Amino acid sequence: MKYFKHHQINKKKWDKCISSSKENIIYVFSWYLDIVSPSWEGFILEDNEQNYLAVMPLPVKKKYGISFLQVPLFAQQLGVFSTQQLSTLEFKAFLILLQKQFKLVSNYPFNTTNYEDFKSEFEEVFNNQNDNKFEENLKKYKNHHLSLQHNYSKIRQSYKRDTKYRINQAQKQNFEAIKKIENDDIDLLYDFFEESVFLENGISNQAKTTLKKVFKILKEKTLAELYYIQNNKNEVLSGVLLAKSESFYQSHFTTKWIYLFNAANPNNNRDESRRWFLDKFIQEKSNKVNYFERQSKEPIYETILDFESAQEKEVARFYASFGSKEMLFFVLDYNELPFYIQFAQKTIRLIKQFFHK
Repeated sequence: MKYFKHHQINKKKWDKCISSSKENIIYVFSWYLDIVSPSWEGFILEDNEQNYLAVMPLPVKKKYGISFLQVPLFAQQLGVFSTQQLSTLEFKAFLILLQKQFKLVSNYPFNTTNYEDFKSEFEEVFNNQNDNKFEENLKKYKNHHLSLQHNYSKIRQSYKRDTKYRINQAQKQNFEAIKKIENDDIDLLYDFFEESVFLENGISNQAKTTLKKVFKILKEKTLAELYYIQNNKNEVLSGVLLAKSESFYQSHFTTKWIYLFNAANPNNNRDESRRWFLDKFIQEKSNKVNYFERQSKEPIYETILDFESAQEKEVARFYASFGSKEMLFFVLDYNELPFYIQFAQKTIRLIKQFFHK
């Protein structure tokens, strides 16, 4: 296992590893990382022929001469990705190497498969006999997945009663979902977001530029679907961007639709257009392929709606109301820089806050 700088990474080998991995998700392909974290690096486990067997993307940033990891925009999950089942020691080696290489990590997200397969290994490596610090350093985040493998009527049975009622009421408003394909079409969606959410420290400009680049490349690769929902007065109520992530691992095909970005028109109160849209999207994408089965009765083709849940309770409750399954993943956050550097960081932060008042 080695630490590779950005220019040392063979991106064809990297993408081949990701596309053949159990953990496969769109955020970690080289072309996606190039947009959300242009100077990204990686830990790579190679075989004797220098094929990439397992990789870990590192969104590296540098400030005041210090290299650190910081979660990039529009990349909910990173972590370790492997073409075969890793041993306990192999996975722990990634975590230990991370600890040794970076003394400052800001909310680095692993993926749900890492959590499912190696929960105890995380705890062994990061639990330094200080329970309070351990809980702060390694946080559990929630996501929600909805399997679309069954037909729509069966999936709808798992909706919460209130969700069914609200969808039925929304259907009376004659909403319409309009698909958009031009690159500038994303601007209105971001404008809704910016008007609805308080943004600080200049992140809005960075986020909009990054979102437009992400949409452009996803569109070029036919992996994006952008919709605007409008009422019978042709008023746009909300917008939704979905990204398609496909994987093939050990004869198991998975298509994952990621609810990547969404926002509502702030001028519309009690907006139910996105709830209505999600129900229509579930109806459209559910059980669209033959349901192949092996002798083990497990499907070899699966379609999933990944809600990419935010951590706010109300948002999580909303996604759970569609009968989705809660999926956990670890987020690593720690600062082990020398105390004098931490002191300097706090001082700089206080000075900036003072002058921004």
